[in-house]
Amino acid sequence: MFRWHSGRPAPALPRRNPMPEPTKLLCRIINWTTKPCTPMNDRNRVRMLIGIIIALVLLNAGLLTWMWLGSQRHHREGDGRSYLSKTLGFSEEQRTKYRAMRQRHFKTIRPLLDSMRQERQRFFRQVNDSTQTDAQLTQQARQLEENSVRLDVLTLRHFQQVSALCTPEQRQKLQKVLADRPGFGSFSGSGWSGKHRSDSSRRDRSEK
Repeated sequence: MFRWHSGRPAPALPRRNPMPEPTKLLCRIINWTTKPCTPMNDRNRVRMLIGIIIALVLLNAGLLTWMWLGSQRHHREGDGRSYLSKTLGFSEEQRTKYRAMRQRHFKTIRPLLDSMRQERQRFFRQVNDSTQTDAQLTQQARQLEENSVRLDVLTLRHFQQVSALCTPEQRQKLQKVLADRPGFGSFSGSGWSGKHRSDSSRRDRSEK
């Protein structure tokens, strides 16, 4: 035991709580995607690109999950209106137009979502396959990034149409609602495709 010069024992340092396992896993992922390397070689570029793509996919997934589940939650509560139309205070005519607009949007992006899910699953199934070159992995990762950018553009166009439907006061509310969204959510394979399947009964229940 360490002692001061006076002979008294030094005070014991407070014990730190062990880091939770999920936090340890998150730290490992962050360290893996952001670990600095010198010089920057192809493998490090792939690592950085994959980290960026994961962030983009999560942002897109969070926004689209909110768009879908918000209306489902309020429908179950018996309100019969989607979260967005209720928050913005849409009139009956606006709600009718928004419902058709929203259904067209999901019909447009559903094939892209399915393609992104399948490509992402194929990409990460290679976790134990070391035969792929860095150039091949980079090409696959860039394809995922291109689809994510395309989804961003389609989603922005959708909200531009929603904004055109709004009054000036409703546009301010819409801007605030979108700015307040965290942009993170689940993007698991079966769960995502299930929430966005082309089942007409599920789609018709989203908003009345």
